[in-house]
Amino acid sequence: MAVRGLTTRTLADLALVAEREIIAAERDGRTAPALLRRLAPALGLHRSDLFLIADQPVPDDLAPADPDAFGLVRGVIWELIHVPGAVDDLHRFIGALPRLPRTAPPRPLPPHLIYPAGPGGLLVRLLHNRNLTWLTAAYCLVGLGGGPMLSAATIGVIGRGGKQLTPALLTHFAAFLDIGSRDLTAITGIDCADEPPGPAAALLWDARLLTAGQFEQVKALAGKLRAERRPAV
Repeated sequence: MAVRGLTTRTLADLALVAEREIIAAERDGRTAPALLRRLAPALGLHRSDLFLIADQPVPDDLAPADPDAFGLVRGVIWELIHVPGAVDDLHRFIGALPRLPRTAPPRPLPPHLIYPAGPGGLLVRLLHNRNLTWLTAAYCLVGLGGGPMLSAATIGVIGRGGKQLTPALLTHFAAFLDIGSRDLTAITGIDCADEPPGPAAALLWDARLLTAGQFEQVKALAGKLRAERRPAV
């Protein structure tokens, strides 16, 4: 609320909830899932992200659509970085695909993808909420975020708090997270440069709603764009 200069009364009005619900959540340090769902759009945040920020599990209906699509976006990162106009074309294609019903519930996270509380753990959970594996996040960091070249394992170390999440590093991640820099600063306690997310951030967010089969269609289009436009490297 403080980031946006909102009072509890104003936020309650925007979220269409009783002010006492927000006051109680602040007092108890725990927000009911139904309230989180209403607060997220009022705060300009994705609902599933707000569950993670509140250190609560993401409900099944807000999770990425297909567990088998986890990490598949790596197959189009090259095109997003190097092919002129590919981000816009692929994003339009993703937006036109039908939203298919979920065929399976989210899978329980393996132990190595469970992170302790802290800014690094929250960041990597947000990355996974976009179907980004450690390796895919490493590709995005250098290619879309203009950041340093880190190994996949190092992304995991950041999540476990073994490598410091610096202001510069958070700023590079912010380029493809589709979360405002002021919000990232507020939720992590780490200063993030005030820059808008990069053009691929919204695409990565929308792509989390695709099935693995649909993502094969996205990869096919990416390959076609790459062949037609023959980017130089």
